[in-house]
Amino acid sequence: MENDEESYNFCKNLPKIELHAHLNGSLSASILQKLGCSSEDILGYQKLTQQVFAQEKRLQECFSLFKIAHNSTNNRKAVYEATKYVVEEFRADNVIYLELRTTPRREENMTKIDYIEAVVKGIQDAQEGIITKLLLSIDRGHDLKTSEESMDAIIKMKKKYPSIIKGVDFCGNPNVGSFNCSLFKQARDNGLFVTLHCAEVKNNSEVDQILRFEPDRIGHGTFIHPKYGGFQEGWTLYKQKIIPLECCLTSNVLCGTVQCYKEHHLQEWIKNSLPFSLCTDDKGVFGISLSKELALAKKYFELSREHLWKITYDTVDYSFASNEEKKTLKEILEKWKLKNLF
Repeated sequence: MENDEESYNFCKNLPKIELHAHLNGSLSASILQKLGCSSEDILGYQKLTQQVFAQEKRLQECFSLFKIAHNSTNNRKAVYEATKYVVEEFRADNVIYLELRTTPRREENMTKIDYIEAVVKGIQDAQEGIITKLLLSIDRGHDLKTSEESMDAIIKMKKKYPSIIKGVDFCGNPNVGSFNCSLFKQARDNGLFVTLHCAEVKNNSEVDQILRFEPDRIGHGTFIHPKYGGFQEGWTLYKQKIIPLECCLTSNVLCGTVQCYKEHHLQEWIKNSLPFSLCTDDKGVFGISLSKELALAKKYFELSREHLWKITYDTVDYSFASNEEKKTLKEILEKWKLKNLF
């Protein structure tokens, strides 16, 4: 039986696919330093991160960390540089395909269109060795007018950058706001894929609404199965729809929505052979990497190396990449398997 270091080295060497990564949540302390954040701010960020790890976890405490990262990207130059640095860090972790998500923002000297342009430029300038797509988010804490303005900007920019902007996300503090079906139908009607944070906290009526909408993927899915605080009707509906799950192990544990890795709801997806991908969510905030997430899954769910490879290979099909890009990604993984698993 291999030890933790051997498992991690295997996972680091494996070409990986990341489908759930928030731009601002992915800013590491190293990136914050490059963006010119003060030593005091960086130390505060690291201190809060350590507190999230060491103390009883609360989802609200995790969101206080996001504000620090958010404040470091309040102009076009910082947004561009942050995007470029984040893509480069994922590439350094041997991620070959990345879907980065972020909410269009308006600041004093930056419109939502400016913000999206800066993110796209950062992606374009960091494409060597990695395929990166952009998912633009609707924050559930925003009012309807703001959300509609954001969706208009997203649809406009999708037409300008169709090969980069691939989908929309529904995110933010799950304890506020509600899902607006018509808004995301508009996105779908305009050729955008839809992924929705779903059941991050217990909310049976919204879970039912989201599952019936049938997004292309869902994020977290923590409170769907009745064994983990969900409800039987929701789980039955989910198994009828079979929507790929974006699973964020460490995020769920550190935010306290899941008690521990061993008791994570992912085991129900594994047990029932349901589609899922392993993701980081906010690698900067939680001090993790996709390699570490795969190694944790291997350890706590007793997965073989072949099983981890298969999870990664299947994730290609759940991505919003083009058919040609999916073919290329699968060829990379197939060649890697022949070299490393036989």
